[in-house]
Amino acid sequence: MSNSKIEPPCPETHRAQFVTQMRRVPGPVAIVSSADGEERTGMAATAWNSLCADPPLMLVCVNRNASVHALIGRTRRFSLNLLAADEAETVAIFSAQRGKQGRDRFEAGKWADSPGGQPFLNGATASFECELLDSHVYETHEIFIGKVRHMDMAETADPMLYFDGAFCRATPLGGS
Repeated sequence: MSNSKIEPPCPETHRAQFVTQMRRVPGPVAIVSSADGEERTGMAATAWNSLCADPPLMLVCVNRNASVHALIGRTRRFSLNLLAADEAETVAIFSAQRGKQGRDRFEAGKWADSPGGQPFLNGATASFECELLDSHVYETHEIFIGKVRHMDMAETADPMLYFDGAFCRATPLGGS
């Protein structure tokens, strides 16, 4: 074993390399949202995943400056809506590209309330309503862990992915 010292990477170039490399990791695109009566907001996200099935738990990472962050903390509820491949405009709305904020992001007729009052996108590939069980602050983000209370899904699945800086479709590989 060598006694050579491992030099830490330059923070600026290390971060840039990390961001570039993470663009190569495909991620399903979802709208993370929360509501408290008429107050509602949300954001587009790829940093989310199932945590386990027994019990059904979801995990989502939210920047602490995002509008939905405080509302999730206050209501202790959130929803995840996996977008279909044709929902690029929804991503633009929830990524602040259209100048809409809060409730104005939820276009009439496109959204319904889940049984627990959280926003479910009509036609979403899959939607999950979660009750916040735990959270962990780490640097700029907070990891929210939610117990799935209600679910819905579209009859057909054509989910949107984000890969290498672009939106893509998930298609089955051919072969036997």
